[in-house]
Amino acid sequence: MKIPEKRVFYIIIDQLPGHWEESVKIEGTQLPPVNVKGYHEVGLIPNFSYLIKSGLWVKRAWNRGGCDTAHGLRYLSTGSYEEPLYDDSYWKSGIEERKNFKESFFEYVKEYYGKEFKCATFSHGGWSRRGYLYTSGLTVSLYKPSDEQKWRDYVYPYIVDNPDFNLITLYLSDFDAISYCPSYQKPIPNKYSSKHAGILALDRLLGEIVNTLKSSKYWDRTYIVVASDHGYHLGCSVAKGMGIKTNNWCCDHPPPWDCEVWNFEEDKPTGIYSGGPRRITFIVSGGGLEEEYRGKVIEEAEIIDVIPTIADILDVPYECEGKSIFKYKMYQNAP
Repeated sequence: MKIPEKRVFYIIIDQLPGHWEESVKIEGTQLPPVNVKGYHEVGLIPNFSYLIKSGLWVKRAWNRGGCDTAHGLRYLSTGSYEEPLYDDSYWKSGIEERKNFKESFFEYVKEYYGKEFKCATFSHGGWSRRGYLYTSGLTVSLYKPSDEQKWRDYVYPYIVDNPDFNLITLYLSDFDAISYCPSYQKPIPNKYSSKHAGILALDRLLGEIVNTLKSSKYWDRTYIVVASDHGYHLGCSVAKGMGIKTNNWCCDHPPPWDCEVWNFEEDKPTGIYSGGPRRITFIVSGGGLEEEYRGKVIEEAEIIDVIPTIADILDVPYECEGKSIFKYKMYQNAP
């Protein structure tokens, strides 16, 4: 089986919303709650903006399944909302029963192309297990180093040793740890102090990754895929139920995931859909992306479309519920 020359660097960012209900603003500022679309539009995240402007951007991508971390990572590994998840019941089941559990894309692609296919995932904890980010190529499961350490101490050295990699998956978890905190806070003591500080730190790291990949002689064959598993609650009826009295407070992503925007000034519901945990990020960019897709926008897609998009790039016949976004209707992106 001939391995394609195209390569994918897949970045999964935990809890990063890709968009927000536009009527919600942070009190005392002109800022929206932290999200990729809103911060891109006000010019605060130049490296995300670079990938958006030079890539194919899903303006509003959704997690239509479960929004807890286990489900989101599952969807970003299989391209399906199919159950069951790989949990304790998997390990307690027999060989025949295990056949009912859907194999992740990372297992399948390595089996499909064979030992010459250079596939590596860098994650931690349960997300390194089978059915999620596990690959028989190289699976590095770390005990929660910072995102910067994960990239600089593990992924970057791997690229130096394997500049002709085929698929790298990097799971970034720090943004998920920034919860029950302000969306915006000034001054910024550290990246964990607010969602605002967290997304600025993510943007700096993204720039470092992109510049490193650009220095590779394989840049013109490399696709960068950025996706997230879910967003979070803020300025909504769930936050109100927790006793919050402001839009400027992130309330993590517990159920119910469907909620409405809350008017804290008048202390009443607005009837406007919020659903912050369902609003995910999805960008395809990089030096390998064909010119016809650059600067284009897809209005809506789903989390289960990420894996079939990667499968499409790598020319892998992986079966799942989603579809490649290259098959969606595209529009010209506004500058």
